[in-house]
Amino acid sequence: MLRLAQYLSNFHKGESALIFNSGYDANVGFFSTIPQRGDTILYDELCHASIRDGIRLSLAKGHSFTHNDLSALRSRLELANGIIFVAVESVYSMDGDIVPLEKVLRLCKEFQAQLVVDEAHSTGIYGNKGEGLAVSLNFQDKIFARLHTFGKAMGVHGAVWISSSISRDYLINYIKNLLLLL
Repeated sequence: MLRLAQYLSNFHKGESALIFNSGYDANVGFFSTIPQRGDTILYDELCHASIRDGIRLSLAKGHSFTHNDLSALRSRLELANGIIFVAVESVYSMDGDIVPLEKVLRLCKEFQAQLVVDEAHSTGIYGNKGEGLAVSLNFQDKIFARLHTFGKAMGVHGAVWISSSISRDYLINYIKNLLLLL
């Protein structure tokens, strides 16, 4: 399993990878574990239910912003406390529209927020080999964590978080009640 995680990390041009049994468990595990009490999670209102479920289980405060609305995101960022996490999807499943990733990254940099991108619907579609939207735009190093699922374009079960080694190790040690595939 470690060889597969290393392969996925290399494929998606990341530092480290942690494999989960499903995208749902990966999102719930990440958002309920990484953000802490006093932190803020801002999420696009059209994000997956699994992201919202993870936020609900988190000790951090969660607030939605209007879909792909940068002024609404800015307003939320101006009021946020603690470490700020911004959650978006690269491609939104209901409408198929794409996040304005470069502009969201600019806002995150301005407010020192950590960007988290769910790439479930861009995996296998964007990038030279299907590495996802972030890699196709060469933004992978500017994003705190990226989720890739295997159930859409790849047609199999599972998911992987691409993040720093520190985030990976933190998840391994503190995630609750979820199946990790080490």
